[in-house]
Amino acid sequence: MKPGPGQPPGLRYAASESPPHPASFLIGLHVAVLVCTPVVVVTTIVTRAANLTAAYLAWAIFASMVIGGLTTIVQARRVAGMGSANLMIMGASGASIGVAVLALAAGGPALLAVLVVASGLFQLGLAARLVLLRRIITPVVSGTLMALISVTVMPMGFALLTAVPAQAPTAAAPIITLVTAVAVLGLMLRAPRLLRAWTPVLALGLGCATAGFFGIFDLTAVREAGWFGVPAAALPGLDVRFDSSFWLLLPAFLFVTLVITVRQVGDAIVMQRLSRREQKAVDFRRVEGAVAACGAGTLLSGIAGVLPIWPYPAGIAMAEGIGVAARRVGVYIGAIFIGLAFVPRITALVLSIPGPVLGAYIVVAMGLVFARGMRVVFQADGGRHSSLIAGFSFWVGVGIQFQAIFPQYLGTPAAQMLANGLTAGGVTILLLNLFLELTGPRRRRVEMRLSQDSLRALDDFVVGFAEKYGWDGEGRERLRAASEEALLSLARQEEDAGQAADRRLRVVARNDPQGAMLEFSAATDAENLENQIVLLSDLPDFESKRDLSLRLLRHYASSVKHQQYHNADVVTIRVDR
Repeated sequence: MKPGPGQPPGLRYAASESPPHPASFLIGLHVAVLVCTPVVVVTTIVTRAANLTAAYLAWAIFASMVIGGLTTIVQARRVAGMGSANLMIMGASGASIGVAVLALAAGGPALLAVLVVASGLFQLGLAARLVLLRRIITPVVSGTLMALISVTVMPMGFALLTAVPAQAPTAAAPIITLVTAVAVLGLMLRAPRLLRAWTPVLALGLGCATAGFFGIFDLTAVREAGWFGVPAAALPGLDVRFDSSFWLLLPAFLFVTLVITVRQVGDAIVMQRLSRREQKAVDFRRVEGAVAACGAGTLLSGIAGVLPIWPYPAGIAMAEGIGVAARRVGVYIGAIFIGLAFVPRITALVLSIPGPVLGAYIVVAMGLVFARGMRVVFQADGGRHSSLIAGFSFWVGVGIQFQAIFPQYLGTPAAQMLANGLTAGGVTILLLNLFLELTGPRRRRVEMRLSQDSLRALDDFVVGFAEKYGWDGEGRERLRAASEEALLSLARQEEDAGQAADRRLRVVARNDPQGAMLEFSAATDAENLENQIVLLSDLPDFESKRDLSLRLLRHYASSVKHQQYHNADVVTIRVDR
């Protein structure tokens, strides 16, 4: 079948397909080993920045790997409504580094634990009411935040490029960096697909070999570490005093949770599109499940006293790079990830990777994340306003991250909550989006029964809307016809599904210079209209009133989007003047 827009032309295993178990195990092993690296690095950075003990570091790495593996399995298998039913790899959140260090410095692991628990509860609440965030979590917001993630991680990568022992030769750092970067780029650009899947392992291995040539790759800690072990449990408990430190840091943690949720929503949408051979509308019920699974993992992280989790781009990279998006592989990755948590030697090996090797790989990988975020922004095609908001917010984040914007004001505890590029840029783009919403053309709304009997009320509403904004002639008739067919399509689906006839429908209309956007929202369990429009055959079934309404709707409206949530369906149609 020919892939649809946004789908990879070389998809080998879709989400519902099952690769052979040996292949699934091998792919799962190399991805799990790869994902160990950022989990160990992020946790180590936070622990050392807060001057905590080696015992806490060992526990935090162990707990983060176990929780990340469990959540990865839940994302793939979809348990009790939680999970995306797609290959999504979860692990310790790099976006939480700044606020986590502040929490650990102010009150230790117990304060971090209660703040992360609050974040998990907040995220579960967002998952339950994700429909309310549909105007906030836009593609422009998601793409800009994805690009800002690379901005916050890049300084870490740049710092690692020169992290070599004092006695190392002067040429060691630049040569190791160059060899690793050339290996990563060469494999990604020119290697066959099967070999490309092993890019991280091969490139890191070549970089470590080069570091060994200069005598700065020390495996002593690896040899001393055991093959199996469980660190002493260091559950910190919850600091429930709720003192000033808690209330000062809570807004920052909740905002970072919102950022993680935006990232989770964006990745879940992208992964759905990459994981299917056929072109279908995004199922936002699975997106809600993905956010719920992330929230449950964050809750577990809080109980364990470690960093919250978020999705890693490895799943998207696999689907785009080697065409593997099977849920079975996700289960293998999660299970192997948990198994590796019980192997201290793996953690020791990751910690022993020389800084220039790790830094070079991080810089290239974050370059890909940045490019993917910008691609989302450009494909959103939100016009001049969206481009301005995205560009300005991105550079605000860059300026704050590198302390180029009023650095003298970023030293106070309160300011440090925003002294992070992702947070500052995220606040900026959300506030500017809110400003556009509040100052844009006023929305007109009406409520009615979801029934064909409401056609007269809907037409009166649309006619009044058209008169107010100067619609006349052909444009006005298209607006009336498209609205009528949207209501008929929803109502007939309700009747076909045997739903009660007392459901309410809310219609919201907004005018702009190019046309009008009408949003039909109702509590309904019917099929997705967008999918049905795509699946319409070339020859109409004149005996099917439903097919006729869908064809007319496709004719009158310039675009039709149907977002299905657990508690609501939202159909958005656009009609050009």
